Amino acid sequence: MHPRTILTALHLRPTADRRPPAAGRRPAIYLGVAVAGAAVVNLVVGTGPAAQAEAVRSEPVSVAQQLGVDGPADSADVPELEPLAGLAASRSSREDAEVAAQVAQAAADQAVLDQQRAEAEAAARRAAEEAAAKKAAELAQLAELAAAQAKAAALAPAAKAPAAAVAGAAGSVAATTRAKISNSAGALNPRAQAAADAVVSNVPGAASITLGGTRASAADPGGHPSGLAVDYMVMANGALGDAIVAYHVAHWNELGVDYIIWKQRMLSSPGGSWKQMENRGSATANHMDHPHVNYR
Repeated sequence: MHPRTILTALHLRPTADRRPPAAGRRPAIYLGVAVAGAAVVNLVVGTGPAAQAEAVRSEPVSVAQQLGVDGPADSADVPELEPLAGLAASRSSREDAEVAAQVAQAAADQAVLDQQRAEAEAAARRAAEEAAAKKAAELAQLAELAAAQAKAAALAPAAKAPAAAVAGAAGSVAATTRAKISNSAGALNPRAQAAADAVVSNVPGAASITLGGTRASAADPGGHPSGLAVDYMVMANGALGDAIVAYHVAHWNELGVDYIIWKQRMLSSPGGSWKQMENRGSATANHMDHPHVNYR
């Protein structure tokens, strides 16, 4: 019952009913009034917002209840996290694997480079060996040719007195014999051919030796490559070489001589002096076995 209702009822009772209580009932009345007053106070005070807030504050609420979870989750339902030591070990293993892969790749690349270098060196060695073999074959061929020419020169009947033969033919440049150019890559220039014809026709023994003509490999472009030079291969017959050179000096202009190389020396004019040349490494390269005559 509401407190106001109780109080109203107490005031509305008839006067006749409001008799003073007996002395023996007063303690009980006081006790009842106290209880009723406490109840009224409790209802008035206890129903206020502050009391409700206090009640809310006094009631403990767990985190699980605030999140809407009925109860603590079972430890078996919570997934176990990987230990930090395991994570560190896994990362270290991946880094080691990456480093090992990089080292293996570098080793493979170096192996390829080493193989390529070895192949290049082997190819260079083969090329050098082939060049050396080719050079040796050429030298052997030249040696055989020189031996054959030396033998032919030794059998020449006029080789014993070339100086006298030149003296007797010094005034003649008429050609009675066609010079045979046996070592040539092509036809001689007409001027060089005419001069060679005159030499073999007027210098005894010159018709029996080998004459070298056009050769593209020569260093002087105005000489053998152009067909304007003749090599008179006297080989060991130095006297015949001297006779051929003397004949050219005596008929320099008539034969159209440009210069003469003989015995590692060079003569550029009929009245000039011989000039010493550098050593080219062999008797043939130094023109010890043949006069070289360049015509213009």
